[in-house]
Amino acid sequence: MQLSKKQVGPFISKLQKIIDKKDIITDQNTIGPYLIDWVGNFHGNSPLMITPRNTEQISKIAKLCSTENIALVPQGGNTGSVAAGIPDGEIILSLRKMNKIIETNPNDYTITVQSGCILSEIHEAAKNVSRHFPLSIGSEGSCTIGGNISTNAGGISVLKYGNMRDLVLGIEVVLADGRVVNSLKRLRKDNTGYAIKHIFMGAEGTLGIITAASLRLFPKIENKVTGFASLKDLESTVKLLETLKEFAGDLLTSYELIPDIGLHIAKEFGDNITEPLSKREQWNVIVEFSDTKNNDNAHDIMQRALQKAIEVGSVNDAVIANSISQTNNIWKIRKAIVEHQPKLGGEIKHDVSVPISSVPEFIETTGNKLREFIPNVRPVPYGHIGDGNIHYNVCPPENYPEKLFEEKTSDIREIVYGSVNSFGGSFAAEHGVGIIKKKQMLKYKDKVELQIMKDIKSLLDPKNIINPGKVL
Repeated sequence: MQLSKKQVGPFISKLQKIIDKKDIITDQNTIGPYLIDWVGNFHGNSPLMITPRNTEQISKIAKLCSTENIALVPQGGNTGSVAAGIPDGEIILSLRKMNKIIETNPNDYTITVQSGCILSEIHEAAKNVSRHFPLSIGSEGSCTIGGNISTNAGGISVLKYGNMRDLVLGIEVVLADGRVVNSLKRLRKDNTGYAIKHIFMGAEGTLGIITAASLRLFPKIENKVTGFASLKDLESTVKLLETLKEFAGDLLTSYELIPDIGLHIAKEFGDNITEPLSKREQWNVIVEFSDTKNNDNAHDIMQRALQKAIEVGSVNDAVIANSISQTNNIWKIRKAIVEHQPKLGGEIKHDVSVPISSVPEFIETTGNKLREFIPNVRPVPYGHIGDGNIHYNVCPPENYPEKLFEEKTSDIREIVYGSVNSFGGSFAAEHGVGIIKKKQMLKYKDKVELQIMKDIKSLLDPKNIINPGKVL
């Protein structure tokens, strides 16, 4: 499955018949950054990294690897959180040089791209033809669309546009034996049997190598309005969400939970962040409306919705940004929580989801269980509360020994994931399973569903050469 030192030379000779020698990398200093996952949980190893430039080359490489029984790991921007793209002795197949915009079709509201395209470059390409591609995540300046599809990425706009799965019309995939699934259709409707494309979305590169995709575009956004609201209590998150939906409908794009401790982190460690309100409560939210019309409609509707929420008592105070700098300041709070949580003495990350109506009770119940286990522990639940996705991270009590806290990681995770399961939720909302959550996969996934997944893997990759050891 893995290349031995004796095999490397002969295997490279065969590769050189497929790709240019400059696209074959053996220098460990060059490979090094591709062996560490974004959050630093996993350090891998690989004797070789290859950087093909087109689907034909990848097809031939896959066929060669199948013949030689050599495993490989597809890798995009390496921005994942569960080590799904990190090798453990396998070859790295980097898709970074597969970065072309193949076609933009504004009349069909589609864009077709190679899988190594950076997400922000797709945003720009859509903008250049007065269209909008809505996937928005923190790593958009470095993540690749192939990785986004492979992990079924979510982000801050799922409330309006859905997950990555909802934005893909067609894909091109190289299978383990080198065959190419060519389904780059730009169709909204295609009921010709099984929807094969969906098998590869969210599979984290374990069933095939995504090489290109046709994506949905939307009308250009002409106006965004951002607000910040401080809530009466945690239950009011659901009440305010209903009010906003009632008033705004599809204008509502983002609804992000910001706890008091998150604001503390942002103000203490962030870059010149000011509090949006003079007085805040324990639970707060960022609200964003987006509109294709460049007028005051979105602003006026947000103002009326927040006023109604104040009148009924779900919101204590709120502000609507009236400048770009105020908008940026509000969103910097959200970003700063992600970046600076470790400065509280460490953090244990959880990316989970529960039914939206259960979010308040889940947060309260889980926090109580954690405090029973470690008195004064500091949960930091924040994120995409509008779609039920909570980043339920846990920081230690003040002055708590960091090593001792790390030793309790497994226990803390089981408290959080057990609570998630009791609410009918998922232990992997948008970041995936990778290596980090395989234990939970076995414990919480429906057994029949899990067996079907194993059967599909065996059918498409019988030699287990594509991203082995991940997900299953």
